[in-house]
Amino acid sequence: MAHESPPIVISREGSAHRGSDITPIGFWRLYQIHGLLLENTYPNCPSIAKYLEVSVRTVERDIDRLRDLFIAPIQYDRTRRGYYYAEPFELPPVRLGDGEAIALFLGQRLLAQCKGTPFEEFVQQAMAKIRILLPQSVVVDVERTLGSVSFQAEPLRGEELEVADRYQLLAKAIIDRKSVLVEYYTMTRDEITHRKIDPYHLRFSEGTWYCIGHCHHRNTIRTFALDRMLHLEAIEDSFSIPDDFSVDEYLSHSLSIERGEPQKVVLEFDRVQAAYIRGRKWHHSQTLEELPGGALRMTLTVGGLGEVKRWVTGMGSHGWVVEPEELQEEIAEELAKARERYLPAKELRI
Repeated sequence: MAHESPPIVISREGSAHRGSDITPIGFWRLYQIHGLLLENTYPNCPSIAKYLEVSVRTVERDIDRLRDLFIAPIQYDRTRRGYYYAEPFELPPVRLGDGEAIALFLGQRLLAQCKGTPFEEFVQQAMAKIRILLPQSVVVDVERTLGSVSFQAEPLRGEELEVADRYQLLAKAIIDRKSVLVEYYTMTRDEITHRKIDPYHLRFSEGTWYCIGHCHHRNTIRTFALDRMLHLEAIEDSFSIPDDFSVDEYLSHSLSIERGEPQKVVLEFDRVQAAYIRGRKWHHSQTLEELPGGALRMTLTVGGLGEVKRWVTGMGSHGWVVEPEELQEEIAEELAKARERYLPAKELRI
């Protein structure tokens, strides 16, 4: 008679109810080892480690987990130099609630659109492993449900494979705490510079990957777009990320990614645009004030007014700047230039 264990139910915290701290990938490894043992080929730790592409120590811990958590009757045969089940044994099924399974697969759909990084491939690999743990009926039901869900992700700025290569190099440099040499194109000045950068953080914003790090050329922390990096090379110079560095604090006054001297900005929106503005938190510093006729006033403190300028200009006549005055003037100048481009077409029609 096969030894039976109660089913493993994944909790909201993501760990097993039976006190295990095993991750979903860890569970996948246990099921893979279980399958090897069922083949009666007497696998040992080195052969299992090679098969799973993990360390021998990881396999030893997994075998201990099978014994301790699932009471698996694993024995070692010294003659055949491998492990086997001393009696029939089956691992319990992993059960996810409907909502948990949907959330898991929904996360896969969303993360898979994270172009320009290895994440898409890794997510697909991880989900393939998790599918092994789930009953086929659950997989089919969830995928049928998700057929009615889709995402319109912002297209990646830059050539995808080039950005992916730069991302991987920078991610490794951040882990290894190694500086990089960058040939960087600055669009606003239309110039190419050579810089040494200590990369601290990678951030995805509005379809673009950015690297935040210490620029030795400027001797300060700067933000660099990966698609503007013409050449990137890791070097052996080591660095340390300051203890007081926080990416949230660094970008605390940014509307998205652009930084500048923080200043008070007051915006107003007509009734049409106000309905859209009320439904979202645009910046942590914002305050909203209702105005007559359904209009709305927003006050916030931000740096990098270029992002505010592009945001408000995109609203046409439905949103405008009350202050600062210099931002009013910049937008008025921009709209005047746009008007000049449309006037000749209008005159031709006349």
